[in-house]
Amino acid sequence: MLTELWNQGVRNLVEGRIVLGPGLNVFVGGNGSGKTSLLESCHVLGLGRSFRTHRLARVACSGRTEFAVAGEVQDPHHGRSRVAVEWAGQRRSRLNGQWIDGHWEIVRRLPLVAVHAGSFELLTGPPEERRRLLDWGAFYVDSGFAGEWQTWRRAHEQRNAALREQDGKLAARFETVAAAAGTRLTGMRERFTQRLAGFLCDASTAGLREGLPAQIEVSFRPGWPEAESLLEAYARSRPSDLERGFGQSGPQKADLDIRVAGRPIREASRGEQKRVLNALVVSQGLVQVASGPQGLTPLLLLDDAVAEMDETGLGGIMEAVVSLGWQCFATTVDRGWAQRTAGARPDARMFHVKQGLVTSLD
Repeated sequence: MLTELWNQGVRNLVEGRIVLGPGLNVFVGGNGSGKTSLLESCHVLGLGRSFRTHRLARVACSGRTEFAVAGEVQDPHHGRSRVAVEWAGQRRSRLNGQWIDGHWEIVRRLPLVAVHAGSFELLTGPPEERRRLLDWGAFYVDSGFAGEWQTWRRAHEQRNAALREQDGKLAARFETVAAAAGTRLTGMRERFTQRLAGFLCDASTAGLREGLPAQIEVSFRPGWPEAESLLEAYARSRPSDLERGFGQSGPQKADLDIRVAGRPIREASRGEQKRVLNALVVSQGLVQVASGPQGLTPLLLLDDAVAEMDETGLGGIMEAVVSLGWQCFATTVDRGWAQRTAGARPDARMFHVKQGLVTSLD
């Protein structure tokens, strides 16, 4: 749970500290007021990356080359932790006043899932976003995932470098390590997919799926033919890989196939896609809850919560927030909806955002 948030130099946000509630926190304001930037800063703090851009430098406000986001996190396993992310040409993460390698320790303390305008890429875009879902999910399901991913990635890049140099013998030397680590991390991705599929059919997501013509189906594609081992796939594809200068088989080609009533999700209506997206993201959070320390729950970010949602769909996601007991940050331009939603929940907090300034309305 994120109890406090502080921003400096983030897009159009005014520098300041925000005290957050443990349940629903609603941020209301006009377009361009800074609502999405606020959620973006939470995303950067929790996951070490933005959901709006692949370049963290763009998170800094105009005319600046650095920014910082900090907060106080509370979880049942570690208690209170002070966390921070700074950017000044490169990302640096800090935990309880100490610089740390990577961002994994903060991710463990602040599990986070998000629905935003770019989230539709998870359903209809290229496989990269779905692989990111698989990797973050596998990270929570298997404690050894980060190490296996790093081992595979290093061997994969070394193999690709050898392929670019047209050195097949050198490429083959890296295949044993890459295949072993790649096979293990693929098993972790598959276990996450199985758990995800279970929650997508579970009663806990029934309200989110209301209105869909059938169950949501997800299936995992490892990135090479299932009849082969990864080592065999490397050997088979090596001549073609040498011609192209990169590997064509392996975990870097994995994907998640998402369907409703047997049809690819890209053929569903926009409203159906939004329902599937909400159910998918909440199910991702439920996997985190089931796999993490007892009592640890994710922070749910809902950007422009009412967009492209009818009353049934919107009611489903808000009922899920309440029933699951997760902390949630929701943004909207609809002040009436914000007042009704926050007013119906005793522990809800409401904030107004205007020209980057966030003000509590409690």
